[in-house]
Amino acid sequence: MDEEIKKQFEEMGVEVSEDVVTKSLELCVSYRIDDAAEYVEQWLAFSISNLNGAEPTVENLTEFERKVFQAKRDKELAQANRKRVSYATPSANKLYAPPMESNPLAIYGVEDSAVIEDYDIGGGSGGNAAKEVDDDEDMLGSYNVCHTPKPKAKNALVRTPARHGDALLFSPASYSPITGTPRTHSATAGSGKIVYTFGNPTLIGAAKWASTQQKKIQVKQLLCHNGKTLDEPKSNYMYDCLRERCDIAADRIFHIGKELCKKVFGTNADDYELSQVDEHSQELTKTIGTICCDHEGPLDPSSTMLAGTDEARCLTVRLNFSKAKSVAVFPGQIAIVSGKNPKGDTFIVDEVLAERQLSPPTPPKLTDPLSFVVVAGPYTHDDDLVYEPLHDLIAYLKEHKPDVLVLTGPFLDAEHKLISENVTLAESFESFFEKMIASIVDAIGTSTTILIVTSHKDANADPVYPTMSIPLRKTYQNVHFLPDPSMIDLNGIVIGMTSTDIMQHIISNELAFNAGDKVKRVVNHLFNQGSFYPLHPPACDEISFDSFLAARYAKIEQIPNILLLPSDQKCFIRVVNGCLAINPGRLADSTGGTFARFIITPPASKDDTNICNFVACQIRKV
Repeated sequence: MDEEIKKQFEEMGVEVSEDVVTKSLELCVSYRIDDAAEYVEQWLAFSISNLNGAEPTVENLTEFERKVFQAKRDKELAQANRKRVSYATPSANKLYAPPMESNPLAIYGVEDSAVIEDYDIGGGSGGNAAKEVDDDEDMLGSYNVCHTPKPKAKNALVRTPARHGDALLFSPASYSPITGTPRTHSATAGSGKIVYTFGNPTLIGAAKWASTQQKKIQVKQLLCHNGKTLDEPKSNYMYDCLRERCDIAADRIFHIGKELCKKVFGTNADDYELSQVDEHSQELTKTIGTICCDHEGPLDPSSTMLAGTDEARCLTVRLNFSKAKSVAVFPGQIAIVSGKNPKGDTFIVDEVLAERQLSPPTPPKLTDPLSFVVVAGPYTHDDDLVYEPLHDLIAYLKEHKPDVLVLTGPFLDAEHKLISENVTLAESFESFFEKMIASIVDAIGTSTTILIVTSHKDANADPVYPTMSIPLRKTYQNVHFLPDPSMIDLNGIVIGMTSTDIMQHIISNELAFNAGDKVKRVVNHLFNQGSFYPLHPPACDEISFDSFLAARYAKIEQIPNILLLPSDQKCFIRVVNGCLAINPGRLADSTGGTFARFIITPPASKDDTNICNFVACQIRKV
């Protein structure tokens, strides 16, 4: 753990003494922190916010412990004490919630707010509701049931557009929101709070998070096949046949396997030998194949198998990880496995070799600083179509106009409760989306370059991955519609982006132990497998996968400078193989939505490949 802490500090460009490492290890053990990257990031955020970016010393770490860890522990203890007190409340003080079937949250399009008032637990509007409570109390009193009172504010969860004069600007034409007590979204979510900070402390301290001058932004799509992108010409979906899928899988094994062999045996090694997966061996051998599962669902130690490269026989062998020190494998991963196969049917794994020799990203060729805002959908809460978080974002963008705004879908989620339940809207999904984009452009202006990354979850998009960009009848000079995934060159900086939650898909299906930081691990999976979506079979309930198009338009042939990976996982900023990976979080979230903003400046030296030196990045609550 101490070596990992030291390594994380060095990645941030900070040299630390042994005393600092020892003190850090002590803090991690005392406060049960098992992720060195998380600890170092917490320190960096504290240092920038409280110590003007000071270097870590034993004294500074002591203050860090007192203001962050001890304060958090004291708060948790206070909450636990309050909980114990509430459970000890006498039964005479019982309060009861209304029956579940009368919950006003389930009402859509109701104009009468009397229903909410009838069940105001903290108040005294009586009537039939009060009588029901009295009857329940008499009946349950004989059982000595004790109920903890709930604060009134927590029951007033009905949203309303009342905070915004133009609140229905992004709502479908026929949508009639529930009236009643509004939920003050910004106040409860801690609007404006910085939840994650990364990068050069000097840049962060001086950042204005807005464009300083008008810049001409050139957008070039790098994910091409024979010089054509996914959108040109319009591709046919789901035309791949079983034979083509087999050929694509064989090609992947050949090309990735070749790179893995170069890493394991050396670039010029010609005398290496790989055994077949089912070959009996009492000695240590190496074999290559594709990780797979013998049933539907995530991998586990008893279900993980390796499919060999012999297409004619399609050999498989079960993998036993009891002797391995660390493992991180997922279905569809191509790997070299080292170990023994004494019986021919079970390979006792000593080590899994899945990392190839990767070339770091080319340093950005920027001439001027660029400011970015990165936002991931959904853009409205899952029980309304008011798009309140999007309004809050627009208010921020009007004040801080970035050079580039990246918006990833879904914009109108096909799985949204009000859409999936076939709520009748007065306009088509297409016209609603066009109205939304027009409203965003009108609010922000034309000085900001807007990149729209489509999602297979959008109601007006083709529900297949890779996903073509959504066509718009009206064109805007500063708006670019991109397919999912995309790799673009933006004035000399290479940015990879996707709207598909590959992070969640891999983590949900992966078998991993003693494998380190899960974020870095998954990003490394993408780079080493050379794909934005290397999981196979894909998450069946989440995505319709086109192998033919993915082999052409979902490849990662070069590591980008920035990689945008929106996910339901906790928001993060990490440097992996010289690439800055960012999960901005979801704009609409029950605990308060977030988005990312960052500024990247031209490197001081052409040979400077440490992105920490010339980037400032924050994740902020909307």
